[in-house]
Amino acid sequence: MVQIVSQTMTEAVIVAKEGLPGTIASPSQDTVLMDLFREYSKTLDKKNDKYERVYKASRDVTVRSKRVIFSMQRIPGLSEEERETLLGTASGDLRDIEQTLLKHIAMELRDEDPYQFVNAYTAGLQEYIEALSFHHFLLTGSIVSHEEVQRRLTYGPQDEAQAALVPLSVLVRPKEYILGVADLTGELMRFCIKCVSTADFDKCYQICDVLKAMHGGFLSLGYIPAKELYHKMMVFKSSLHKVEEACYSLQLRKSEVPADMLSDVFAMYDAEENSSTPLL
Repeated sequence: MVQIVSQTMTEAVIVAKEGLPGTIASPSQDTVLMDLFREYSKTLDKKNDKYERVYKASRDVTVRSKRVIFSMQRIPGLSEEERETLLGTASGDLRDIEQTLLKHIAMELRDEDPYQFVNAYTAGLQEYIEALSFHHFLLTGSIVSHEEVQRRLTYGPQDEAQAALVPLSVLVRPKEYILGVADLTGELMRFCIKCVSTADFDKCYQICDVLKAMHGGFLSLGYIPAKELYHKMMVFKSSLHKVEEACYSLQLRKSEVPADMLSDVFAMYDAEENSSTPLL
């Protein structure tokens, strides 16, 4: 057995020396191969470092977008002037997120395939879309479009003279847009419940109509390769059910209680419900 192996190695060395297709590389060939792998290693390290930088920026986008959402949830019960001030502040915060963190991500992805890095910033982008769509709804009563989101995240001149140039932008896939809008439903439900306690009943009915229209739109979607969408749809249905119950109770009690006393009735009802809930 040892003799056969030795003979095979000897033949391989002879073949390599003669320049024929052999399996054992010469020292010069080994150096070329090692240099090639070192180059691959540097390329992978650069890509991993860039992925980490994009991920950290996305995490900051998530944190700041949540703060914008929390600030807008304080609107119910405020005066019109306070509401306008708060929405103006939120608009400035969103613009700052776009021009700093998200623009930094766009610069990192310049001349790169964005699909290789999309998982690094998808969470932050979804949270930003949720905050932007919430702000857009409070201003206009409608849901922001996918085209509008992509336009806001496209930087640089966009006139016809430079249409041939590839603009600096953050890729907003339909998947991220749909998941971000799906998260919006929970915020609209919370906003609706707060509007009940502040007697802003028209806003409750408006939110209910929007959620029902969104639910119909989601049902019309085909297959989307996003495992988290199923969970978000379950939360969406729960939020819609709560809003419909609130609107139904409002409509039912209007015949029993004057409109200006409905908020007090709901506050008393909530207090009784909370006190009767057993502590676990």
